[in-house]
Amino acid sequence: MDNKYKEKFIQMKKERREKKRTDKRSINGEEVIFIFEKVLEGWKTIRIYNTIIQNNPNSHVDKKKTESVATGNCKVYPSELPSERFEYYNCLREKVYKFYKPNDFIVPENQNTLSTNSPLPS
Repeated sequence: MDNKYKEKFIQMKKERREKKRTDKRSINGEEVIFIFEKVLEGWKTIRIYNTIIQNNPNSHVDKKKTESVATGNCKVYPSELPSERFEYYNCLREKVYKFYKPNDFIVPENQNTLSTNSPLPS
């Protein structure tokens, strides 16, 4: 019996957190996708912000939020978007992370790395 109440409590807790974080973000899921698309196209954040404001003057987006979301630091929940759009969001978010960290290479320990100044081994 305790397990049933515990599961219900955990589910309610997740829903409260999701609602709180979504309200705090103040940007809907479609705007997040738009920001990600434009970042990958090479737009500056101020241009993205101005475009959102021009298209939807009632949007609650501000410049600081746009800059924060543009780095990929924004979580959209599955309940905010249809399943196809949510999958597209996940793909875009992954690309944005890679866009900002292109030089993170994982080198296996058994491979030797060569410096640019050293001659090639024969």
